[in-house]
Amino acid sequence: MDKFNKLALVAVEYQRKGKLSEAKKIYKELLNIQQKNPQILRLMGTIEYELKNYLKSFEYLSKSIEINPNESETYSNRGMVNVKLNNIEQAIEDYEKAAKLDNKNPNPFFNLGHLFKEQENLEKSIDYFSKSLLIDSKNHKALHNRAVVKSLQNKYHEAINDFDEAIKIKSNYADAYFYKSIIQLQNGDYINGWKNYEWRWNIKNFSSPIRDFKKPYWDGKESLNDKTILIHGEQGLGDQIQFIRYISLVKKLTSHVILEVDKKLVKLFKDSNILDNIFAAGEKLPEFDYHCPLLSLPLKFSTTLENIPSTKQYIFPNSQKEKKWKDIIDRSKINIGIAWKTKKNVQVQARSIELDNFNEISSLNNVSLYSLQIFDAEDEIKKKNPNLDLHIFNKDFDNDASFIDTAAVIKNLDLVITIDTSIAHLAGALGCKTFLLLSDKPHWTWMLDKVDTPWYPSFKIYRKSKNQDWANVFNKIKTDLEEIKK
Repeated sequence: MDKFNKLALVAVEYQRKGKLSEAKKIYKELLNIQQKNPQILRLMGTIEYELKNYLKSFEYLSKSIEINPNESETYSNRGMVNVKLNNIEQAIEDYEKAAKLDNKNPNPFFNLGHLFKEQENLEKSIDYFSKSLLIDSKNHKALHNRAVVKSLQNKYHEAINDFDEAIKIKSNYADAYFYKSIIQLQNGDYINGWKNYEWRWNIKNFSSPIRDFKKPYWDGKESLNDKTILIHGEQGLGDQIQFIRYISLVKKLTSHVILEVDKKLVKLFKDSNILDNIFAAGEKLPEFDYHCPLLSLPLKFSTTLENIPSTKQYIFPNSQKEKKWKDIIDRSKINIGIAWKTKKNVQVQARSIELDNFNEISSLNNVSLYSLQIFDAEDEIKKKNPNLDLHIFNKDFDNDASFIDTAAVIKNLDLVITIDTSIAHLAGALGCKTFLLLSDKPHWTWMLDKVDTPWYPSFKIYRKSKNQDWANVFNKIKTDLEEIKK
């Protein structure tokens, strides 16, 4: 073996071990010797990709293709770069070329399946994942991804079959268990759903990191007599409001309960007499014997659709605040609180709607609208809906965004119309009449096709189908409001 090839092998080994700078240095030396070596250009392109230098990676891979246009792997690699550069059409072309050059390699088909999934072209996505599986039937990731796409098509039975096949191949495949749990919960199979939902802690980059308290995890079977248990909140504010109802069940097992939640909820829960020992996340906690995440409690208490606890009001506003807002709000009208927007991540942001959807409701006689947005919405209203008759009180709310004033206002309203956000859960926990607006991809809590929910009996659900606009939904709401007026 000559010196060139020996150096190339050393560089490849460095790259395999993650020593990218060392590998890059050698590849540069090799390119000084052979400037048009397609393999070294390709490897240099992969190094730049790993270093997130996507434009440089594209240049090296393109040079490699110019010299050798028949190497499938190079097209695959450039496809990955084009995805990072948001050159989606070029990425599709590269993956398709890679598949054509080597139709026995499952990876280009897998990449195409994933890309079309992201583009919401579900039929093509399934087609390519299936082609990938025809080549490699043991690819658990392809099975998992195909299952996810099938679930988006409402083909839940087929999706679960794919998840199960993925689990057969990789018995500890957390993603498959977790996504399977979402389907089960969405379809009301709580017995299996809660069990599989526990796999969330094994998912990379899950929204709530697993906690290491150096104390035993309560499995629901250990006696809590004379023991202290810490229940700690997880995920979003709405999740914590929804599942805080389970504290009442924990208190029946022991009088020594500690609660840790988001700091924005501490005052609200204390005013509601949820518990005495409530701490904000990050505060120093007293000693305890066991701990349990809040959203694991449904499993511990064997929750089904029929035995969800505290389905009526379990959050109570501060009495002084409630009286304050009672004196401010005009009782002669039908007072409706609205929430239409969230500032969270892209997935949650998809739940938001445009404020002008409420224009027709605002025009109804004897109706007053109140903004329940927990962030300042005044600028948006002035710019986009200057003629909308909407009361904005959030500047008069507690400046710590603790929901205290929000809860008091909601309790003084006749109705809340809201998207799926923390406001919805707050209104439900207060036992207030609520119209919930759901997109075509609702959270599992709200199940499928139902106009009500066992979690909050005061809710009526309005669902927008994929091919429907919000105007149709609001026409139904307007009709229902006119019935209320009568």
